[in-house]
Amino acid sequence: MHLTTRQLFISHVVLLAGGGFQSALAKASSSTVSLSYIARLYSMGTSTSGKKVVMKNKWNTLEVETNSRRAWINGVMIWLHHPCRKSGSSWAVREVDFKKTIDPILRSYAYVPSKAPSVVVLDPGHGGRDSGAVGTRKVYEKKAVLSIANRVKGHLEARKIKVRMTRADDTYLTLKQRSDYAAKAGADLFVSIHADAAGAASANGIETFVLTAPGCDSSNHYGQAGNKSAGKGNTYDAANAILGFSIQSNLIKTAKRSDRGLRRARFAVLKQAPCPAALVECGFLSNPEEEALMIDANYREAVARGISNGIIGYITLVNRARK
Repeated sequence: MHLTTRQLFISHVVLLAGGGFQSALAKASSSTVSLSYIARLYSMGTSTSGKKVVMKNKWNTLEVETNSRRAWINGVMIWLHHPCRKSGSSWAVREVDFKKTIDPILRSYAYVPSKAPSVVVLDPGHGGRDSGAVGTRKVYEKKAVLSIANRVKGHLEARKIKVRMTRADDTYLTLKQRSDYAAKAGADLFVSIHADAAGAASANGIETFVLTAPGCDSSNHYGQAGNKSAGKGNTYDAANAILGFSIQSNLIKTAKRSDRGLRRARFAVLKQAPCPAALVECGFLSNPEEEALMIDANYREAVARGISNGIIGYITLVNRARK
């Protein structure tokens, strides 16, 4: 298990043992939650570092950048729905970010489903007439992500985890067909695998997306600007955050690329997901260095190992929470 996952689980045990935590959490019902309150809740010491408020205890470190949507848990970046703003004499985050991102990641035992995942559906993006992103060296997203997905499948099946694939070859599927397949397969987890592209060749790194909370804007307005609607996948908001964080934290460790963070989007496959779901961007084909890495079987293996470790880490948290 990744060290980050292990640290979080240890903290869960300690917090569960402490009395009154649930009643304290219930008080976080205003539209904002102060960072001083969060620090007290987790028995964290507080300091500042540049624009960051740093809260730390023996097990976990939470850093929140002021006047920004960026935060870090144990060094892994997460994007909040709203910026951290001054509220009275204290900095504060919105309640939705505390209850649907920060607290689920720090106390996953209280949020993960009671049923242990038994079926994982992997969704290699694009396919057929939809090539996805294409690099200057003619690396096709649809081919690279299928290779990665097959490697993830192998790692999971080696752990006796049942895996289904939305596509096993160069087949075109609509977004609805992907979600429908996951539902018919009885998916307990859904992970869509992609490669990124940007107008600037300098853009690089790895990011993981989970569904935006209802009433909130997506990170950088991914998945339709101004759309604040709810979807079927919002049933699993807290579990989505736990899964996405587990994948992102493991992936940046194995792939050794820059951390673009756990982000929010209303991508169709996330919005219609019948279970906890995440969408992974494994690097930028528009970046010459990362396009070259996508050709490298060793890099694709490193990415696959990170994704599979993240999925296994999530399943481990569920199994331990059930004991």
